[in-house]
Amino acid sequence: MAGIFETLIRDNDRVISIVGGGGKTSLMFLLAHAFQEKGIKVITTTTTRILKPTPQQTGGVVFCDSNDFKDKLQKYLKQNGHATVASHFLSPGNKLQGITCKQVEQIFEQSSARRMIIEADGARKLSFKASGDNEPVVPEITDVFISVVGIDIIGKSLEDESVFRAKLVSERTGLAIAAKITPLTVAQLAVHPKGLLKGCPEKARSYIYLNKIDIPDGREKALLVMEAAKNLAGRKPDFWIIASTRDDICENHGLCL
Repeated sequence: MAGIFETLIRDNDRVISIVGGGGKTSLMFLLAHAFQEKGIKVITTTTTRILKPTPQQTGGVVFCDSNDFKDKLQKYLKQNGHATVASHFLSPGNKLQGITCKQVEQIFEQSSARRMIIEADGARKLSFKASGDNEPVVPEITDVFISVVGIDIIGKSLEDESVFRAKLVSERTGLAIAAKITPLTVAQLAVHPKGLLKGCPEKARSYIYLNKIDIPDGREKALLVMEAAKNLAGRKPDFWIIASTRDDICENHGLCL
């Protein structure tokens, strides 16, 4: 299997937005490090909130409401090839408050960064979610839209303890609250008009990224999701991906017709 970066990213991709659940932050920094290794300056950011990244994850954190924002951003990009941009620090919680879509565009165009990766959704660290009315927060300049699902959700109960916005998942898939989530459940939300591709800009290349295939029977579960989606009407992604971000392995299964 190919690496994740080589599977997802093309030479002319500039802005990448990641939504959904099941490992968005880990995927964002994996892609950022790959750009760094290629000598391509990259900004990571969020339009929601993320935990403050560690020094191992980013070359530096810059707050756009600070007076020396531009100078610090350029310093980190020059020295490290990677900087994380946020509005301000949230305490308690050790989180960063995100920036607006307008700020995403302005900062990207005015900086020396050649790529920008955005965590554009929140899921309370849960593997599966349905988007609310104002979610996700995806900039229109997005070239690549990646919707993440943790495949470990299959077999768990449809409850708020395991699913973010379980009630909305129930409404959009027809699965009763407390019932077991199946591959069909994931497939139904994938193709729903307000499902896993909600918020994807028309020009963006879209992926549904079935993560955590390193778990027992994980690959088989991911393949069952794609098989179930073949027989459903609705919006399909440009590509189905099955992957393990942890192990940096990835398979591109294209469009499952």
